[in-house]
Amino acid sequence: MKKLFIVLFLVFGLSSIGQAYPDRPINMIVPYNAGGSLDSMTRIVVEFMKKELGKPIIINNRPGASGTIGADAFLKTKADGYNVLVFPTSTFITPVFQGREAIDSSKFAPIGGFIKSERILFGRADAPYKTFDELIAYARKNPGKLKFGSGGSTDTAYVFKYILQKENLDINVTLFNGGAPAAAAIMGKHVDLIEGGNGSPGDVAAMAGKLIPLTILSNGRLAKYPDLKTPLDLGYGYASSVMFGFFLHSNAPDEAKQALSKALQSALENKGLQDKFASRGVTPKFYSGADLQDAVDAGKKVAKLYEIVGK
Repeated sequence: MKKLFIVLFLVFGLSSIGQAYPDRPINMIVPYNAGGSLDSMTRIVVEFMKKELGKPIIINNRPGASGTIGADAFLKTKADGYNVLVFPTSTFITPVFQGREAIDSSKFAPIGGFIKSERILFGRADAPYKTFDELIAYARKNPGKLKFGSGGSTDTAYVFKYILQKENLDINVTLFNGGAPAAAAIMGKHVDLIEGGNGSPGDVAAMAGKLIPLTILSNGRLAKYPDLKTPLDLGYGYASSVMFGFFLHSNAPDEAKQALSKALQSALENKGLQDKFASRGVTPKFYSGADLQDAVDAGKKVAKLYEIVGK
């Protein structure tokens, strides 16, 4: 009987102790409202990730304070690998533009990214300028006439404000809460210019010929707008960098970090996922944890614009 007990313990007891990650549902915090672009894209990715992991992934929306409430809620959870934060890398520096300290990125472990959101400057289709150079010339001749609306990316708005400062231009800047209200404002002719991400309502309007893409305000290129240059190409020295990705606590188990990264990569290679994103005009791609960290670091450079441009 004693020998039988030992055998049963070795077979069942040790196997449960060494059970592979994950062995229970995963909690994923989205620091923005349900139905928004980040939330909806995350839900598509999660749909395929949970098939790879074999366990449910529960979405927990914790909106408020430009993502910082969700980040704070995440940091208060256990660092056991079962609590995940989906976060735009630019949000780490968002508090800087509100006169506060940046979120300490060293407390987070980057797992992998799935979207690099290039930010685009759009003008109205009936505008007297059709290129970025023509916009600069028009604004110089018409000080105070143009109005610009941010599509929710504060750091991108500061890149644009920096360009205005370098060119000594007078353009009114308004910060909207997201791409939808910014697009509504320009379509309603309340503003003349907006910035929005790839796949945003403004981008959709541009692809339909209702808006004109003038330049990219981030540090990447877009195949669908091959002629658009970035602020770095134009010699301004600063460009926004926004990547959507998953983070664990910095001291989370390595097994969890590796398993989630692998599941994300496999999910992004699934044709079903790619088709769902294609219908949005967005191409997902796997970015490693190192790529995600590079995007975080690029954002830290942009944070300096708060002191250069001012409030």
